[in-house]
Amino acid sequence: MSNVAVKTKNAAALFLCKKIHDFKDALNEQTAEIKNVKSKRIMTIVTACVLITAVVVCYFTLGKKLVLFIEDRAVFKAWLGSFGKWGRIIFVAIRALQTVIKIIPGEPLEIAAGYAFGTWGGLFYCSFGTLLGSFVIIALTKKFGMKLVELFVPKKTINSMGFLQNKKNLNITLLIIYLIPSTPKDIITYLICLTDENIFVFLLITTFARIPSIITSTWCGSALQSENYLVAAAVFACTAACGIGGASIYAKISGKKKHHENENDQDSIELSELEQASTR
Repeated sequence: MSNVAVKTKNAAALFLCKKIHDFKDALNEQTAEIKNVKSKRIMTIVTACVLITAVVVCYFTLGKKLVLFIEDRAVFKAWLGSFGKWGRIIFVAIRALQTVIKIIPGEPLEIAAGYAFGTWGGLFYCSFGTLLGSFVIIALTKKFGMKLVELFVPKKTINSMGFLQNKKNLNITLLIIYLIPSTPKDIITYLICLTDENIFVFLLITTFARIPSIITSTWCGSALQSENYLVAAAVFACTAACGIGGASIYAKISGKKKHHENENDQDSIELSELEQASTR
């Protein structure tokens, strides 16, 4: 066999070996990627199961008891007082937990805060607990995206919040919605991470805008504590009226956006779009 033929044969063998090696590397990379995706999926499923279990357990073991406990404001105040200065920290933790998983309604807790800490003290501790709970929601949503949101927010509710995609007027819209009672504030917190909104701007706006809603409840609780029932009844009546008006205003905001979506799909916040946004 001539030298040229030998060299050609060796070159062909080397080329073939290189291709086989490259194929094996590509196959190994693809296999590793598949394993990584599977591991992430398993981790997400396990985390979701743990969260669901925690919510269910908290609701049936703590939720109903806490509601009854908090509604007895004198007992609740005495219980917090038995912990000394730690009672305020315990209250903030309860408020943060209530913000995240909603095992108890917010209104009785705010009234109890006013009863225990006064109008302004109750406002401060409720606001601080809500802020901490919002941070937890944001962190979890950024980590798990739409999969987590769907655990707490129905698809119908997600699709009704098209106004979150209106970047131009989003901050003003958020300010209005959070200023008025009876709007789904904590649900919006779950969804906001799936938009381009600046999180710190969002927290600043919403913390400020929550004040009127919270302070009316803490004022009512403080009036009850001082046995000023006429003031408590007046505050409660005004809050209820504002709540009815607020629900009407929110319905108009979401309804107007829904009508706009029927004419223009650009601002749609359908589930598929949120899933794409959560992967960015």
